[in-house]
Amino acid sequence: MDLDRPGVVWLDAAAVPVQLTGAERAVARLLAPPSPRVASSLTVAPSLSVASSLTVVPSLQVGGRRRKDAVGAIDRWYRREARERIATVTATEAARLELEPGRVTIRDQKTRWGSCSTSGTLSFNWRLVVGPGHALRYVVIHELVHIRHHNHSRIFWDALTEALPDWKRSADWLRANERLLTAYRPRI
Repeated sequence: MDLDRPGVVWLDAAAVPVQLTGAERAVARLLAPPSPRVASSLTVAPSLSVASSLTVVPSLQVGGRRRKDAVGAIDRWYRREARERIATVTATEAARLELEPGRVTIRDQKTRWGSCSTSGTLSFNWRLVVGPGHALRYVVIHELVHIRHHNHSRIFWDALTEALPDWKRSADWLRANERLLTAYRPRI
């Protein structure tokens, strides 16, 4: 991952091109590829296969006349994206593990990927959405296990292994890419 590459943002360890609209309003929105239902209704020239005509890369459309406004819009978009993705994974994994977390918050932590308070509030670093989904899932499950075990004792690690047997792969990836991710700032 070349996180210093200008003109892209990173989502799920993939580069997403940024399209600056020049619009006055500083907002960012992800333009996703067409859904299968929409794609199946497209008329395709006989010489093109349907699969090749549907290879559409998502892009992030960003408004704001000043660079500072556009960067602010991207920051707000990242936090919304992180909140949505992390809340979804948290709800799914909490149900699977039969745990009841408190609030879920998104932060700009410099040294942590996540934390769990004694009241069950889970806090996560928004930069988790920059990396691969397996790393985000690992951090969510790690923090959920802290609801039952508020330490890093042997019991905690055994519970984490039971909840996510291949957690070490994700932990290793995060450790290897920690400096890169924590220093990440979108460049447009």
